[in-house]
Amino acid sequence: MSRSPFPRRRPTRPPRVALAVVTVVGAGALSACAGFAAPAPVGDPVKVALAAAGGTRTVQAGDKLKVTAEGGVLTEVTVTDPRGRRLPGGLGSGGTVWTSSAKIAPATKYSVVARTKSAEGGVGAAKESLTTARAARLNTLVLDPGVQDSVVAVDRLLTLTFDQPVTDRAAVERHLSVTTNSRTTGSWDWAKDRNGMDQVTWRAAQHWKPGTEVTLRAELDGVDSGGGRFFTGDYDLNFTISRSCTDSDMGRVCGKVHVGDPAGVTASSVRGKDDHTTGIGDWNDG
Repeated sequence: MSRSPFPRRRPTRPPRVALAVVTVVGAGALSACAGFAAPAPVGDPVKVALAAAGGTRTVQAGDKLKVTAEGGVLTEVTVTDPRGRRLPGGLGSGGTVWTSSAKIAPATKYSVVARTKSAEGGVGAAKESLTTARAARLNTLVLDPGVQDSVVAVDRLLTLTFDQPVTDRAAVERHLSVTTNSRTTGSWDWAKDRNGMDQVTWRAAQHWKPGTEVTLRAELDGVDSGGGRFFTGDYDLNFTISRSCTDSDMGRVCGKVHVGDPAGVTASSVRGKDDHTTGIGDWNDG
């Protein structure tokens, strides 16, 4: 739970920063939280209001949040979800507007703390909360490899297949990360699977090293994949590249590498023009 950055006290005349509460219907609702404690403002209080960045007074999941100040400026705005994650954003228009750079998620309660400074130099703070409704449309995905902590062949690809179309690929990709204990680099490649579903595959820049430990983090909870199709959870996967290589398409072993073996060529065979098998390199299946 977000906490006020200032301690509570009981002055003779409680300081106030006026907060224009925007009533939100349907997908979002604004509700006043506990009062704030701040040095008494000088002159008229700064009025703070919340709205959608698009200009509507109704804030819905998938909108960007806008915080505005009237009669002064915003000096800092902090928006956090129940897990303590901050909604990124920045000040603009001379400090009178703060706009999030990311969209707000569905079914999430956000705590908003806005610190202000009046035209006369008085400082204050206001605290509000915003709760969004559940998303009308959801997106999910299937991971391959599909078993946690599995050991897979060196020719196995890391693939995510989505249940619904992904029209904002950049938003999804920003929340995907792959790390390995061998510092293998790679990139994401988007395509359609044979059933026409959107699919993204992580392709290593070099061949997997046998024994490599791979970790996928897909922090997609609350991310809009496009068209208001939200994810409602994160996905994690750990797997290890086997010490041997299996050519699953051809149904045969394509070589083995063991720790301490001398460097050499290890490769599968390929089909020649007449569809006969042609070996590549020298290797022993033993």
